[in-house]
Amino acid sequence: MQVGIIVPIKYLNLSTTKLHLCYTTLLSNKTYLNFYKDREGTVILDYSPGLPRRPDLDKLLVSIKLIKPSLVVLPSIDYSSNRTISLAGDFIRLSKFKKLIGVVQGLDLDTLNECYSFLRNHCGIIGLPSPLETIARRDEIIRDLGIKEKILYLEVYSNPYEEIPPPNSFGICTSFPARLAADLRKLTEYTPTPSSLDFYKDSLVEKLVKANIEGYLDVVKYSCGAKG
Repeated sequence: MQVGIIVPIKYLNLSTTKLHLCYTTLLSNKTYLNFYKDREGTVILDYSPGLPRRPDLDKLLVSIKLIKPSLVVLPSIDYSSNRTISLAGDFIRLSKFKKLIGVVQGLDLDTLNECYSFLRNHCGIIGLPSPLETIARRDEIIRDLGIKEKILYLEVYSNPYEEIPPPNSFGICTSFPARLAADLRKLTEYTPTPSSLDFYKDSLVEKLVKANIEGYLDVVKYSCGAKG
């Protein structure tokens, strides 16, 4: 299972794993663009880390041509199955890009299943965003929906030790280690949940960021070994 570490722009050198998550809304920054353009490894293109989600399909389509990603996260709206299906369907009609990650959204098991049933016909990987943890644990959602595709967790909601994808998942992308470092906290000090990542923050303690990243990678590795 792969791990993608999301960090502020100044600290992109600390993103050393082979999995990367890149955001369309940040590509106007030359440093950010140059880091991800023709990047080795697996580069996933998403639209924005900001909430609420307001995807711009035209900008997303331009970004695909700009960085030539390995995979693209289909646009979605948190907790809305209908709007997610509509947006994803629009993207599929407009784009020839076929290596897609579908993001399951909904308010309950029925609407989550509705969304998943649409996405699985178009995507080889299913993304589960962190806000779903407010409905149920993501591993429970995988079980209850009977998801058979590869799984990608998008972010950690509150507990980096428990929110680990099941064995044989595609992976997880998270900014949680860097967000904790922004509050001068170690990985073990994960409560309360840290604020969203400021991608333009330039005053982190680099040693602490590195320690949190290394600690998190060890957590995922150990968890996968224990579950496997």
